[in-house]
Amino acid sequence: MPTRRSFLLAGLATAAALRLPAAAARSRPGGEATAAGCIDLMPDFWAAYARTRAAGDRAQALQEAFFTPHRAVYATAGLDPRTERIARWLPAFDAMAADVQRIAAGFAAVHAGHARRFSDAFPDFQRTRAPLYLLPSLFAFDGHLEPDGDRLPLFIGADGLVRYHGPSPDLAVFLDHESFHLYQAQVAPEAMLDPAPPLYATLWSEGVASHVSERLNPDAALLHVLLDDARLAAADAATRRGLASAILAVLDSTQDADAARFFSAGASAEPWPARGGYLIGLEVARRVGQDLPLAHLPRLQGPALRQRLAHELRALATDAG
Repeated sequence: MPTRRSFLLAGLATAAALRLPAAAARSRPGGEATAAGCIDLMPDFWAAYARTRAAGDRAQALQEAFFTPHRAVYATAGLDPRTERIARWLPAFDAMAADVQRIAAGFAAVHAGHARRFSDAFPDFQRTRAPLYLLPSLFAFDGHLEPDGDRLPLFIGADGLVRYHGPSPDLAVFLDHESFHLYQAQVAPEAMLDPAPPLYATLWSEGVASHVSERLNPDAALLHVLLDDARLAAADAATRRGLASAILAVLDSTQDADAARFFSAGASAEPWPARGGYLIGLEVARRVGQDLPLAHLPRLQGPALRQRLAHELRALATDAG
């Protein structure tokens, strides 16, 4: 899985701190926004994909038929879909195209349900400030937040969902997790403005997003709450204790290497599983948030939050269960 979690908290908060006009729900070139703020490029993609199946140079044909007409959206997402990259992507995509098409076809209904559920839990969430795009990401990401002037759009890679979560991802959990990051940025941007956030802030951000997605989807499997990381979901008590102790030791670190060690899929965290901060963050958020309203959780910040996280990490590090 790519390091989509390192979405640059400072950049996210900078965008979130802006006072976005109501017109922020407008779509950028390449798609029409629905009432729920979902801009689906996949129908355009499937039409181009079908037309170019028999082309002599499929990658170039698909570039001209789909990616070039939507280049403004891809530029906003930080992607440069060059023909050679499309050519490398196509064989693997062809093998999963049926699964991607099935997921994309049902996405609007899942997103609508998510939007209703999330609005019930967080009625002050301003969805028009955070439009969502569904598009092929060339496996660059499953979900990606990218500040864009007066907006903070969320880009969902339909192909990335299958590649990194398998053919049957729990989209409700995934969307609740991602939307909570957006909500936290809206209600507590000051907690995310630090260009080098201490590790405890990242632990809380990811842990509480996982916890919220779990509480909004009480029947969801732990595997899905942990974003389909099987090694994390299977971690035993000793691994959890070791991770809690290791994170506690660097709780105030602002070093990229420490953040990557616990939150990046591509970094080595031996002897602990990569992305172990998600598991321990979830455990800590469960303890902190068990008696609190969901809408109160993103407002926890600063020294008081750091003290509470340290307390819970010490308890986890010595838990004999």
